[in-house]
Amino acid sequence: EDETWCPPERNFLKAFYTDAKGQEWTNTTGWIDEFSNHCDWHGVECNEEDKVIKLMLGNGGLSGRISDAISHLTSIETLDLHDNDLKGSIPSGLGKLVNLSSFIASYNAITGTIPDGFGDLSNLQLLHIHGNRLRGTVPHLASKGQHYSSFISDCGSPSVFDSP
Repeated sequence: EDETWCPPERNFLKAFYTDAKGQEWTNTTGWIDEFSNHCDWHGVECNEEDKVIKLMLGNGGLSGRISDAISHLTSIETLDLHDNDLKGSIPSGLGKLVNLSSFIASYNAITGTIPDGFGDLSNLQLLHIHGNRLRGTVPHLASKGQHYSSFISDCGSPSVFDSP
């Protein structure tokens, strides 16, 4: 199959749309339209190679769950899903997204634990997961070479941490 006509990332986004009940979103401009480039879909930003680097769908009426397919968006840097009604757990594959610098999923109905791999994400600087029903411990953010990171959970105020 020719990736020019049907890029794999388009299919991963389509699976995300389906699992997050895309038909109920407040803005679905371009989504799953067979004649539009996935990089032109609402909330999607791509690099020059048409690889998704940002998925910004905060406060967009998302429900359902976060699809495991999101783990295949290997160039993604920012994943912002705050203020929705997403349920289920954080897919473990997110802990393998080495370019991820911001994961914002605050104020949803996410349950379970934070995937182990999050502790190894050296580019992760922003982790906002408050307002969910997560349990367990938060892995130490690697932040190799970073000067600070921001982490917000349900146990206190927003904080900025200096690198050791």
